[in-house]
Amino acid sequence: MPVTPGIRRLLGCLVALTLPVVLAPPLPAAADAAATVTGTTAEAAPAPSARSSAASPAAAADIVLPGTRVTLREQAADALKVSSYSLGRTTYLRRGAGFTRQSTYQEITVAPKGGKALAVPTSYRSGYDTAVLLDLAASKGIVIRTVRKPLVAHHAHWSRDGRKAVLTVQRKSGSAWVTSGFVIVDASARTAKPTIVAKVDKAARFRWSSDGSDVVAEYQGGTRFYGQDGAVRRTLTKTGRPAGGEDAFTPSGRSLMTWCPSTYTEHVCVWDRTSGRLAAKVPGIRPKALWGWWDEKQFIAVIPSGGHYQVVLSTLQGKVTRVLAAFAAADWNAKIYLGYTRR
Repeated sequence: MPVTPGIRRLLGCLVALTLPVVLAPPLPAAADAAATVTGTTAEAAPAPSARSSAASPAAAADIVLPGTRVTLREQAADALKVSSYSLGRTTYLRRGAGFTRQSTYQEITVAPKGGKALAVPTSYRSGYDTAVLLDLAASKGIVIRTVRKPLVAHHAHWSRDGRKAVLTVQRKSGSAWVTSGFVIVDASARTAKPTIVAKVDKAARFRWSSDGSDVVAEYQGGTRFYGQDGAVRRTLTKTGRPAGGEDAFTPSGRSLMTWCPSTYTEHVCVWDRTSGRLAAKVPGIRPKALWGWWDEKQFIAVIPSGGHYQVVLSTLQGKVTRVLAAFAAADWNAKIYLGYTRR
């Protein structure tokens, strides 16, 4: 999709449009409508075993995710749980005791506490990219315009209080998508405010700071904090890019996890948010992905294990304390992502 002149003008004058939609409860596979939560059943192939000496099989429950070879190992006391997942552009949402396929959405991100979610449809609507604000308890939703075609807004992240979500705005440049700015969706006002960011890193992906006052993204091998108006507030240089998952900050907000700079032997680094000083370099572990913090001293990582992959908890000393999930290499190659939500 070519980028037309006047992107700043298009974004600057964009008014969010809200359109009411009614969400259906999980339905048979034949039911499929735009801007609804629909349910389909999928036959799941046997998943690799998630058992290991670090896990506690007696205390865990196995859940095989539809359409994948993924086995979750959850415990009732867990502070986080998988609330949605995606396999390429196919998305599933947790509904009751199971997961249902959402054929009209390419991603769904559930807010903390699980009362609402933000979904990104698979196609433009009337010349705009949109986000659907879902009330999961009431089974209702609102469609909100985010950016005008040919821009896109995706990779949603919720603030910790669940009041706002931020999405990354991208444009096509040749065969690649590059970042232009962000959109903030206000869940109470049901509006979206897009912002173009000057000199933004082309690979930036926006998420919230721990206190919800700023948004944070990669910047030239470091971490940059932006005000909600796009103004630069602070830059931590040479930290490496912020880690993936729903939240790169510890629950207390004191520490930031990143992928270590390339000059380091270690792959995972932890930084003091206030001083910007290095707090830890995690030895031994070489993750394929980082999916956020579990608590102050453990984080969620995806690691290869034999011919498959495991989602594990790791300490800052690089010790695996528990296996949260296991899946086949085919799922990893198909771009599996598990969205963990804090209860």
